[in-house]
Amino acid sequence: MRFSVLKINLDEKKVESEEFEREGIYGIIDYALYLHDEVYKTYELKNPYDPRNVMVFGKGPFAGSVLPGSHRMTFVYRSPQYGGVFPSTMGGAAYQFQRVGVDFVVLEGKREKPTVIVLSNDGENLNVELHEIELEKVIEIWKGYKGEEGVYALTQYLIDNFHNKFDGMEYRIACVGPASLNTHMGAVFSQTLRNGKRVVGSEDWAARGGTGSVLLRAHNVVAVIFGGRAKRKFPKGDISNITVAKQIVEGVHKKPMNEVISEKTVKYKYNPKLNTGGTFGGNYPAEGDLVPILNWQMPYIPKEDRIKIHENIMKYYWEPFNKEAIEPKNWTNCGEPCPVVCKKYANGHHIEYEPREANGPLSGVITLRASDVSVHAVDAMGFDAISFGGTAAWVLELVYRGLLKPEEVGISDKPEFDKDSLLLKPVETSEKNAKLVAELARRVAFAETEIAKIIGEGIRRASEVLDEKFKDRLSYGESFKDYGVYTPLGANGEMVPTMYWAIGNYIPLPIQGRYWTFYQFGVFLEPEELANKIVASALNEYWYDNVGWCRFHRGWATPVLRALFMEAYGENVDMEEQAKKTIRKLVNFLKKAGYEPVFWDSMRVVDLIAKGAEEFGNERWADQFKKDKVVTAKEYLRRVLAEYSRILGVDWTL
Repeated sequence: MRFSVLKINLDEKKVESEEFEREGIYGIIDYALYLHDEVYKTYELKNPYDPRNVMVFGKGPFAGSVLPGSHRMTFVYRSPQYGGVFPSTMGGAAYQFQRVGVDFVVLEGKREKPTVIVLSNDGENLNVELHEIELEKVIEIWKGYKGEEGVYALTQYLIDNFHNKFDGMEYRIACVGPASLNTHMGAVFSQTLRNGKRVVGSEDWAARGGTGSVLLRAHNVVAVIFGGRAKRKFPKGDISNITVAKQIVEGVHKKPMNEVISEKTVKYKYNPKLNTGGTFGGNYPAEGDLVPILNWQMPYIPKEDRIKIHENIMKYYWEPFNKEAIEPKNWTNCGEPCPVVCKKYANGHHIEYEPREANGPLSGVITLRASDVSVHAVDAMGFDAISFGGTAAWVLELVYRGLLKPEEVGISDKPEFDKDSLLLKPVETSEKNAKLVAELARRVAFAETEIAKIIGEGIRRASEVLDEKFKDRLSYGESFKDYGVYTPLGANGEMVPTMYWAIGNYIPLPIQGRYWTFYQFGVFLEPEELANKIVASALNEYWYDNVGWCRFHRGWATPVLRALFMEAYGENVDMEEQAKKTIRKLVNFLKKAGYEPVFWDSMRVVDLIAKGAEEFGNERWADQFKKDKVVTAKEYLRRVLAEYSRILGVDWTL
């Protein structure tokens, strides 16, 4: 396939456009991996913020079609957290990006001062502008502009100062916050703009892996603004034509397109069986007492107490969400035309499961109003909310247990971080903990204390420093790592898992912390079966990210993708083999970079897996864990990775 590429050398202020065609390149992950592995050889880099860590972002081959979900924007780079080439996606943004008239943008080199990149196209000509802003000015904006802070303040500043670049053209802004300046957990934020105004509830992020941190620290780019009037032309069948697109979808599914899309996305819009919708509405009733709480302390909390805590979550968290977001239909989407309107909001805030869980129940916050405080602060600072929430929960537990002091991390008090507090005084506990999470977010984002700066490195790296610095506070053989929940890779790679008590979330895989795994909670499979399910999931997830397709549409889009390649491009793609080939390349890149699977170095993770065998009903493995949980955990992981390696034809073993 042929792709148009815009290359921006930030050192030399050099802009080049080229047409790129190479066998086996079907989307942005394929292209970015080729650059990182064969052209720039970024596996050799010792510093993830080396300007040679090219940032590739853009749209998929089906952006510009009428098919909903086909306009996610994908960013690919070498992750400062996990160590390998990593994709992160942003909902809806490619709907505006497609008007720029290129498929991919490649950023290499680093500007001397923070820079705003403006990409526009009047329908005939592509225009690229680089505008510098002094770092002091950027920090001033982050700390407050028109009553807002962080990414919200910067977005508004950019609207005020750059809207005239897009006179009459639809455009969008993607920018970073202070978390990208001082931590490995920085995200890229974007919000739908309508008539120059930000659409409440439409916020979206390219967050996992440290996207924003690489954009700012490797390239000194604080924002990219893009839009225009260019139109995509498909070389074969015109899938921007509703008649053509419907014929393809209905030819696969044998039923009307609108009907199949509605059926397959019911969870994300509105589920009449539960009288709720969206990930927040659907997940809490489903998870029950398996909801992650109090920094993943579920293995140590009796089931009957977890059930009661879940009842409080439903009463103070879920029911208000239904009243304030679902009943009044405060629904919107990510910025592309889509009937699913998956984004729910209330009180001026976007409400989605993962950010609200990580900075909610996981961090000892189980009321909706309190989570508005914690989540908004984390988002404003420009963090990957999952990574920060997992880190914040770890810090709060350490402070609660006396291993760190409030003033060391920069928070005003000791948290309430025990089950009884959530059981007996959920409102007061939530308000206190939410305030502390918000304080911590600001301290870490701006690196305001020595310990806050260390925390910005992430749980695993920070633990190594804290183990040495505060060794007198630890029991014999204990580590700060033992309280953290993350998937380790190599000597220092880590990824906070998605917010499910799922064994597949803890397996060191080439891509982790997203959904390239089997993340079903409450299930403990035989290791070989788990490996097979992980691979099956990864093969599909690769394609959604590679072509920039929203995974909420996966139920109907997955079987359609191959037909779309054929109809729109005349490409007969072996979907499974192409996905396997790419995963093998990701594995090889990681191995060359020195990041290979390692055993869990946190006892909390081992306990989650051991207790999971018991809780999820696998008696044979539960008995083995009771005899020796560490030896059993090593055997389980060894077998999962051995089968994973066998299926894919790689050496990805302990």
